[in-house]
Amino acid sequence: IVSLAITDLLLGLLVLPFSALYELTKKWLLGSIFCNIYISLDVMLCTASILNLFMISLDRYFAVTTPLRYCQVVTRSRVAVGLVVIWTVSLMVSFLPI
Repeated sequence: IVSLAITDLLLGLLVLPFSALYELTKKWLLGSIFCNIYISLDVMLCTASILNLFMISLDRYFAVTTPLRYCQVVTRSRVAVGLVVIWTVSLMVSFLPI
């Protein structure tokens, strides 16, 4: 949940103000290099947000379907691996195409 909160906070701070500026002016005023960075940040943070929600739903699924084995299935190391996978996939999807 903390990773999701950080993702959404970064989206609100790093992407949405520039989206609002673009919507108000109807043209991109900040140059092509920053446009590529802006789009990549938008894709990365939206992908990370979606994947965080997916991992949270998996966590809840395991908590409901296997409550007695939940502590064995969901460990700190598996959660850490999940977070690394979320951010790695998000980075690869967004910044590699540039």
